[in-house]
Formats: sequence, structure tokens, C-alpha cells
Amino acid sequence: MQVSKIKKQLKRPFEFIKRKTEKSREFMTKGRAGAMIAEFLLATQFFTWIVDEFTLKKLHIILVILISAVLLFLLSELINLIIRIAFGGKKRSKGYFLTALCIVGANNYIGTQGQAASAVILMTLALVVSADILGRCLWGFFKERRFKQVYGYIAVLLAVSYMIFYGVFFRNDFWGESRIDFYTGIRNASDSGSVPEVPGFERYLENGSYKVGTLSYGPGEDSDIVTESVDFTVFDSVNQRGFSEKITELFSDYDFAETPVKGRIWYPENTEGCPVFFFVHGNHDSDVPSYLGYEYLGEYLASNGYVVVSVDENIINELGEGNDKRAILLLENMKAVLNENDDPESMIHDLIDPDRIAIGGHSRGGEMAATAYLFNSLERYPEDGNYRFNYDFNITSIVAIAPCVDQYRPVRRSVEISDVNYLLIHGSNDQDVSSMMGEKQYNNVTFTDTEEHHFKSSVYILGANHGQFNSLWGRYDMAGATNGYLSTNHFLDEADQKLVAKAYIRSFLDATIGEDDTYYSLLCDTEGYEELLPDTVYITNYEDSDYHSICSFDDTVDLRGSENGVTVNAEDTDTWTITPYSRGNGGESEDYVLSMSWSEETEPACKVYFPEIDISGGYMTFRIADMREDTADIPEYLDYTVTLTDSLGNTVSSTCPEPVYHSLAVQLYKQDVFLGSYEYKHQLKTVSISPSDFADAGDFDFSTVTAISVSFDGSENGRIIINDIGYYE
Repeated sequence: MQVSKIKKQLKRPFEFIKRKTEKSREFMTKGRAGAMIAEFLLATQFFTWIVDEFTLKKLHIILVILISAVLLFLLSELINLIIRIAFGGKKRSKGYFLTALCIVGANNYIGTQGQAASAVILMTLALVVSADILGRCLWGFFKERRFKQVYGYIAVLLAVSYMIFYGVFFRNDFWGESRIDFYTGIRNASDSGSVPEVPGFERYLENGSYKVGTLSYGPGEDSDIVTESVDFTVFDSVNQRGFSEKITELFSDYDFAETPVKGRIWYPENTEGCPVFFFVHGNHDSDVPSYLGYEYLGEYLASNGYVVVSVDENIINELGEGNDKRAILLLENMKAVLNENDDPESMIHDLIDPDRIAIGGHSRGGEMAATAYLFNSLERYPEDGNYRFNYDFNITSIVAIAPCVDQYRPVRRSVEISDVNYLLIHGSNDQDVSSMMGEKQYNNVTFTDTEEHHFKSSVYILGANHGQFNSLWGRYDMAGATNGYLSTNHFLDEADQKLVAKAYIRSFLDATIGEDDTYYSLLCDTEGYEELLPDTVYITNYEDSDYHSICSFDDTVDLRGSENGVTVNAEDTDTWTITPYSRGNGGESEDYVLSMSWSEETEPACKVYFPEIDISGGYMTFRIADMREDTADIPEYLDYTVTLTDSLGNTVSSTCPEPVYHSLAVQLYKQDVFLGSYEYKHQLKTVSISPSDFADAGDFDFSTVTAISVSFDGSENGRIIINDIGYYE
């Protein structure tokens, strides 16, 4: 009896609401046609953006809207038919509701690359429901000239309010605040003493003394240098065209039978025998001449004595082929330009020194550069030995800006290259290639030549995005409607981001093909440069051919016993293990690291024992990264101590010999800002320890070092990864 009364009491408020809203619900039901129209218009708007991209923006927008409307009508009616067959009933509105939900949801999901999924689902559902309510109410008002009860007005007000909010959210970029000031504040608060600025570097960042000339080359008569097209249909047997590619060909003006060899050249006037830098853009809208977006690099480098060739590969972007074709097209462009250089009748005769060549690229072009270097050394195309290569250019250096990786894998293997200089640049706020994928390629650059010096360097830049390295790509790293979800209010200024690229690329080229190592040290560490570079965080890695490995964690499952008599141990940890440091699509060349985690109030340490080494005139190095996911508000560096042991058992310690940041917390999407959530960037950094880092070495013998220990402040929970422990003599 008591239970029955309780149930009755619980039902009363619902019955009251049901009774009071009966007329409003009837009113809303009669407005079903309005809901279908509103949902159809909403879905058409979002679907039009998709169709416009799919048809390469070659159709008039009115025609695109009509195509989108017809396809959505057919899809909605098909869903209605399926619902009727499966569940019965005659209501048609469900199909239009589900269609709108799917189309808007797909845009939102793509725009956030699957991140913040819960927020995406809720915002999508709220938008479609708002359109449904607004359509029903307006249709009911049109039919009856008034709303039923005050609830109708409230429903319209809420629906319109949310749609206005969504529009402001979608179309404005003022959400969120930059994290750069927070992290540079850590650096400024921790400075133990000012480091002298590197002399002359401020002037080095400015344009040089050479007057810059520009030339275009391509198959058209309007080009300064006319080149022959190449036939890429020879690859059709390897690269099978799918349905979407065949549809794309219907709208494209390109034909692989006449692949254009085309680009722009910047050069210092009245010179000859200049080093040359060939550069390739990545994947972007093919109606944008992306190769012209690197004019800032071309002008800067040419004014300082370099020839810069920016290659147009929009045919690859438009027709949707892989990075193998992208690499071959670069090599064909190099062949054409270098043939012109050898031609006494050419406008660029003897302009270029063919023994000083660097190549590079941005995004897919950045990945492609390593593939082009590989193909340059091969006699035959890996996917089809019937196709012969004949390049063999003297490429000594590679620059990769925000590259992807594993888009092309020769015979299903990762691209592995050796004895070449390699520079990797990436930004923490890249919303296209959201992790430093190029680090996998960085690890797959090895040095075997003991006669000639080579090196590799990487820099990870807080606040840099993907697109601002190209003047025509800008702040938005996603295409069309999807860019409305990106949080862009916390980037470096575009001019600052370009300045960083210019500084690193020129110092790299100077050191490798320019025969000038004045600012080579920038590629190892930013110490002495920070006051002259844009004010942000730079996480650097460096390795050269003089490096001696003590231990990495590749090719082993033995936690204690590593290579060459090396023993590894971890103390006072919850867990320690070898784990993949994933940056690509997996495979045989993925990098592995030592991972350690610990609880609060512990004294965790990683200890490595090895046969004695001599660093009295050199230094030791290791790479380290914080892996915590709760560091957004920690206003200090990672607290760690490095201890060395010599053959007599003497020890010497140094606390934080180089600053290491906790995991960098960034907000890539507007949903992150509203939810107060962060994406944490875990980036390995090379730490170098030389005898000068130990203030009171006493009797310690740096010529007989036998162990290194890296210990951590265990006052809080923690997790780190360590890799590539080695030394330089």
C-alpha cells in the first residue's frame, strides 16, 4: 500500500506537465512539415560544403546546392522507407531528422578529428533539435496565426538562442586564451642567469644584400622557362583508381598523361654557382596555388645567396595520388631545372652548384622529401621494377615542415634513409598533423659514413599550427565547414611562425650546403637565441654521426640486459617497461622507449650501467619526456637529477642540467575551451650533460664513467619516458 502511494506521488508532476502541455504538443505535432523543411535546409547547408569540396569547387554554387538538395531528399526518403518497413507507421519526419543528424555530425566529427566526441555529439544533437523545434513552431504559427500557450514562445526562444550561439561559436575565433604566456612565464621565473645573446643573429634574421629575381617555369608559353610535361600514366598499373578518384577526374582539368613540370624560382641576381633548395607544398585545396605560399622563404633565402625552387604539385592534390608520385614529380622538376642550369642558352645557366642541393617540403611534401631522397638512390621503382629511375642528384640535406609519415611505404616498409642531414620542424597546435609524426622519419635517419659529418635536428614549437608556414593556407588547418570548430585564438602570430621557419631553415642550409656554421648551435639548443626568436617554447633534439649509443630500447624485450654489456634498472616505481613511442602507422621501424610510472612519496630513478666511457672532452645525452595528463597548471619544470658514477664508485650530480617542461597542455578545438579540457603533448627532448654541468666534481674521473642515473621528485604521481642514452667523446 505504501509503495503504491509513493508511485502515485512520483507520477503527479509528470501528469501535471503532460496535462498542461497537451495543446502545445498537439501544436508541435501539426508542425511536423515545418520540422522536415528546417532539418532539410540545415542538412543542405552542411552537405553543400562537402559536395563543393568533392567537385573541386568547379561547379557554380547554385548547381552545388541543387545537387546537395536532391541527394539529401533521396537519402531522407530512403531512410523513411527503411523505417516504415522495419517499424511501420506513416510519419516521414524521422528520416529528415536522422539525415540532418548524420550530415551535421559528420562535419563536426571531421572538424575535430574525432576529438571531444561527447561535446560534438551533444552540440550536433542540440542544433538539429533546435532546427526541429523552430520549424515546428513556425509552421504551426503559419497555419494557426498564433502559438498554443506560452510554451510555444519559450520553445522558439530557446531554439533561436541556441542557433545564434552555435553560429557565433562556429564563425568566431575569440574562444580561449594562449598558453604561450603560461609556459614562457615558467622559463622567465626559472632563469638562473642571463645567457649572452649570440652576436649578429638579429641581423641574420633579416633579408640579405642580394637583389632577388624571380622566374616561372612550366609547360605554358606564358612561363619564363618552358618545360616539357611528363607522362605519369605509366604508374596506372600500380595505383588503381577507385570510384571517388574516377568521379574527381570528371571535374578535373588535369591529366596524368600530361603531368606539368612547373614551379617558381627565386634567385640572387648577378651570381653563379649558388646552393639550391627545392621545396614542395603538401595536400590542400587544388584551386589554391600552394607553391606560391612560400614566397617569404624564397625572398629571404635568395637575398642571402640561395636559389629556391618551389614546385607546383597540385595535380597530385587534385587527382588524389600518393606520396610516391609526389616524390617522382619532385625529382622530375629537379631534372628539368638542373638541365636548364647546364644549358648555355638558358636564363639560369650556371646559376646553381649541382653539388650543393637540399630538398624539403611541408605536410605531405615533408614526408615526400625523404621518399624522394630514397628514390634518388634507387635504380628502379619499388612498386614496379619495370619502371627505371635515372636521377642520382647530389642531395645532401632534407627539410621537413610538419610532415605526416607512412602515407607511402615502399613495398610496405617504412622509409629508411642514411647519411643525409635532416631538419624537422613541427608545431604543438597543428590541427592537421596533430602529433609530431615526422619524428618516426627522424628516427629512421641513420649515419653509417665515418668519413663525412652528418646530423639531424628537430624543433617542436609551442603555438605553431600547420597552415601558417604557408602564406596561402593561414590559420585554418581543416577545409571548408570543418574549420569552424578549430580553436585558433592561441597561435603564434603568422609573422612569428614564419620567422622561426626562416631562422631554422637558413641555419640548417648554411651548415649543410652553404658552408657557414656560424649559427649551427641553434640546431642543438636555443640557449643564447631565445631573446631574439619569437617568445615561445622550443623543444629541440639533436644527433650527429659522432654519436655513440649506449642503449636505445629497440629490438629487445629484455628489460634488464641491453646491448653491449649494458644493464638497465628502475627503482621505486609502480611500473617500468619498454613501450612503443608511436608516431606513424606502426610497423617494423617504430621507435621504442623506456616508460616509468610512480606514486607519490617515492624516490623513483632510472639507472643505466655500462662499460666505462670517456666524456672528459665530450658529453652524455639522453632523450626524455613527461607523460602526465594533468599538468596544465603546474608552474614549474620537471624536477629531475642526473647522477654519474665513475670506475672507482665516485658520484657527481646535477639537478635539472637542462630545463624539461611537463606535458604541454593545448586546446585545439573550441569544445576544449568550453569543457575546460586539454590535449597533452608529450615531446621527447635531448638533454646534454657535460663535465661543466657539475659544479663540484672533486675527484670524479670523467674519463671512466660507468653509470648514469636519472632520478625524479616523487612527491607527486608521475610518468616519464626515456630513450637514446649515449655520448660524444
